[in-house]
Amino acid sequence: MVNIATKRETNFAVTLTPCNFKKNTYIAHVPRKTVTTDQILDLVATHNQGIDRYQVGHAMELLKKEILEQAELGFAVDIMEICKLYIAPISSVKSLTPEAESVTGFEARFAANDGLKEKLKTVTASVTAVVDSAPQISQIENPVDGSSDGKLRATFSARLRGKKLKVGGESGGIYFIPLEEDGSANQDETSWIKVPDDFVTKNTGTCLEFYLPRTIPTGKSYFIAVRTSIRGKTELKTPITGFSRIPVTVEE
Repeated sequence: MVNIATKRETNFAVTLTPCNFKKNTYIAHVPRKTVTTDQILDLVATHNQGIDRYQVGHAMELLKKEILEQAELGFAVDIMEICKLYIAPISSVKSLTPEAESVTGFEARFAANDGLKEKLKTVTASVTAVVDSAPQISQIENPVDGSSDGKLRATFSARLRGKKLKVGGESGGIYFIPLEEDGSANQDETSWIKVPDDFVTKNTGTCLEFYLPRTIPTGKSYFIAVRTSIRGKTELKTPITGFSRIPVTVEE
């Protein structure tokens, strides 16, 4: 149960997730916070001095009973001019003799009324967080000795820990990115060194393990990038890439 204020204020925030199909576009999500029936009754009593809270609660129970009965009979019910409740079959019906079938398995659906639609058009929300869907590298380890001091051995193995790391797709993979003179990552992707797919020995959302290819020059520092175009069972239109926050040095 959430805490609610008795003042009539709109005060909530949404989270944004980058849309992988459109550049500079985000999908907004409203965190679900449920207000209970008891809290609604408390608000009615607070905003309407002298009203009997328990009588209102009893009336709500009577309304609920009638609404459920009418829905069970197959009617669409207008609920206080806010939305319409109606029922619909859960799935399609397969039969060689459809006229002789009895359809079972229904679910409740809702359609907002015009009044609610207009009311929501005036709502404004702040942004509480931007949730990045790109791979997130939190730690780079040397599996040989378990160290995470930013040093890797050439031709030996390496381990990445983090979130959303699983690589996949045509351009997916693990890349070593050379540093520019100012310490930034080289933006020219033709200079990036890809770890061969068959060098990757573990590929999960929280951990990647792989062998360093001989093509990586030693004595130099690199950022590591993880690129994928797979999210669950879905292939994204545009690959997403996550980068290590600090560079690592590849030693002989």
